[in-house]
Amino acid sequence: MTNTAEISKTGNSKAVGGLLADELAKLVFDGSLVPGDTLPPETELAATHQISRASVRSALQLLETLGIVARRAGRGTTVQEFREWNFLDSQVSQWIADYAAPNLGVLHDVFEFRVTTEPLIATLAAKRATARDLLAMEEAFNVMEANWERRASLGERVSFSQADIAFHEAIYRATHNLVWAQIVHILRPAILLVIKTSNETAEELRESLERHRRLMEAIRMRDSDAAHVAATRILSQTGYDLGFEETPGEKET
Repeated sequence: MTNTAEISKTGNSKAVGGLLADELAKLVFDGSLVPGDTLPPETELAATHQISRASVRSALQLLETLGIVARRAGRGTTVQEFREWNFLDSQVSQWIADYAAPNLGVLHDVFEFRVTTEPLIATLAAKRATARDLLAMEEAFNVMEANWERRASLGERVSFSQADIAFHEAIYRATHNLVWAQIVHILRPAILLVIKTSNETAEELRESLERHRRLMEAIRMRDSDAAHVAATRILSQTGYDLGFEETPGEKET
């Protein structure tokens, strides 16, 4: 019996539907279900999860609204291609963070977004960052550094990654562009997953720390070209740690 069955006793079909949507999303985001796969019929889902068909329809409607599945008369409910998913929805981003670690396709798409945008973001930040922006970067960097010094446990790597995403968020905000600031807020869980996954496989966090230091200093010195290079080097190493790049970023000395 699943959590959906327990909560169905309340009679709240929307709440139960949300739980079923979460369970189905897990199967999609971890790769158990792939684009083109057909979900079981409503009656089967209702029987399996011991919930009402109204709750099943609520779950499928949510997934359809987010572009994850498509429902067609006579063809059932099928998983959509990645390009149809609403990645800029906060719920989708959270599902990526919660469930997509085994799914290299999703990780690659989030990583590709970062490769495309973050060197430009760094360039803009070097031109526009205020003293408050620089302080936010420095505070996040100091937490990364403190956690590196206590790096013996996996827990410290998790804290390192939390500070890592805070560092990059500060750079996005330093562009003083409302769209970029909103995008990083929405995609934060998905970007954090990429950062955590790469940091957990990285052999040497000290070098990652030094790459981040160079990016911060380039922004502080208003050197947009150096900021672009520094951001690119961070992402090159991230791609290597994730298995998306054949060669690592340059060693930091």
